[in-house]
Amino acid sequence: MLEVCGVGYRKSLEFLIKDYLISLEPTQEKEIKKKYLGRCISDDIKNENIKNVAERATWLGNDETHYLRKWEGKDLEDLKKLIDLTVHWLEMDALTEEVIKDMPKEANITPPTETDQ
Repeated sequence: MLEVCGVGYRKSLEFLIKDYLISLEPTQEKEIKKKYLGRCISDDIKNENIKNVAERATWLGNDETHYLRKWEGKDLEDLKKLIDLTVHWLEMDALTEEVIKDMPKEANITPPTETDQ
């Protein structure tokens, strides 16, 4: 029964990545949905940490859908670990953007006071 789990994880990864990209570029939704997952990762993800772990998760996810495996010695636990890492980096990216937006550098610049002159 576990043989079919990998396919579900692979599909979940695709939804995760595409939903993330759509949240960043809502006007590109149709194009993102049509694009292959590998292309979404290589072309549209800028954060290298996300790109690296999502790419590897895709490799293992694809292994779960084929008769012959390219990544012998890697299994469902490795795929789950890579998806967890992808989620982690997506969360960190979103939180970082939120903090930067909420606390712009310009807001930290205070006008000189009389004592500064």
